[in-house]
Amino acid sequence: MKDYGDDISCKKTPNVSLNAEITRRKAFASAFVSGAIVSNSMDGGIVANAQQVPTKIPISASWKAVDGLNSNDKIVSFDASAYKAMVDDSSRTPLFKKSIINRLNSAPNGPESQTVLDLGTGPFAVFAIMAAEAGAGKVYAIEGNPEAAASARATIKSSGLSEIITVYEGFSSDITLPAKADFAIAEIVGSIASEEGAYATILDAHTRLLKEPNNPNSWIPNRIQTYAAPSSYTLHNLFQPPEFDWSKLNGEPVRFNCRDEALQLMSNPILLEDITFSEITNNKSFWKKDITFTIDQERLDDNTLIFYDELRKNRLSKSEAEDVSKRTGRAFTGIAMWPRLFLDADEKIQVNSRSYPNGGHQKSHWQTVLPIMNDVPITGLKGGDEVSVNVDFNVGSDILKPPSYRLNGFVTMYN
Repeated sequence: MKDYGDDISCKKTPNVSLNAEITRRKAFASAFVSGAIVSNSMDGGIVANAQQVPTKIPISASWKAVDGLNSNDKIVSFDASAYKAMVDDSSRTPLFKKSIINRLNSAPNGPESQTVLDLGTGPFAVFAIMAAEAGAGKVYAIEGNPEAAASARATIKSSGLSEIITVYEGFSSDITLPAKADFAIAEIVGSIASEEGAYATILDAHTRLLKEPNNPNSWIPNRIQTYAAPSSYTLHNLFQPPEFDWSKLNGEPVRFNCRDEALQLMSNPILLEDITFSEITNNKSFWKKDITFTIDQERLDDNTLIFYDELRKNRLSKSEAEDVSKRTGRAFTGIAMWPRLFLDADEKIQVNSRSYPNGGHQKSHWQTVLPIMNDVPITGLKGGDEVSVNVDFNVGSDILKPPSYRLNGFVTMYN
């Protein structure tokens, strides 16, 4: 079986329920206990007809960045466990530290000559403290969440760095700094890269907060991306109408822990979003595009084996596991999305939430986002079939208006 990535234990960002009554993992467990599974290998989904013409099945999903997250109606926010997961993410935090130290040490007049801006410092002010400890002369730390800002001040005080680090509570668009910064640390990257307001925040910082905003060395990270691929999801095949109505999610995506084998990719990933902070402009055209994914037969075969092993581990009988895994391995649920970051101007220091370029499972605090794009799975796909989507992401320039996302398209099955 082809290796698509390491399955490494990881931390998680905020949990998201499927609906008020049942969470994804509870649903999965109850399916095995109650025997509430979909029987026979091809029923319970949309299947291509036998005619010698392509079958095109419409798919769609739309949601806002704040839907289903620990958020208010304006911005994405996080709970204490999520912040801790970010700090403990060994695939992220040490690389940011390396980039901060490299940037400070590269300053012609030494680290102490540098004024640093930390956008979204969080309750532990991790990157602000890293910059101060690495010798920065002054650090401005901005945090929009009042509780997190208060915690950041307490953390900085206990670290003895209050004279170097100043915490500003509020949105960066409402704050005027005493002096412009030499560079900014902006880890405001969502599981869809733009969903935490990075575009609007960086656009505003360009005009007011940085000395040289068009210099790639003025940003950590300098570039963020979102990758995507059509995916299969076990529970979408186990639970179907009328007993379980996926339309009640109202567009809210399912968010997966990075090691969760219940989600598998059906094709090679494609770049969906690409935002370079030093080149950012008030132009959103690159969030509107048409993309076509080609289903990979080798991935379908591998997925079927992975689903079978997982179902057997969860006490399904051999025959039940065979039926469900055969159907699920060839069934489309939605377009999975995840972020990738380039921390330095040379793009040598990279952070991947899934392995690059194949999209395999690996350690990360970021989740994989999966909107359910049809009430029932589209089954019976094979290599060479296509998933075409029109991408319409409205990220906007208003920090207080959450980005919204829309995907519309077709699954085309060739007989």
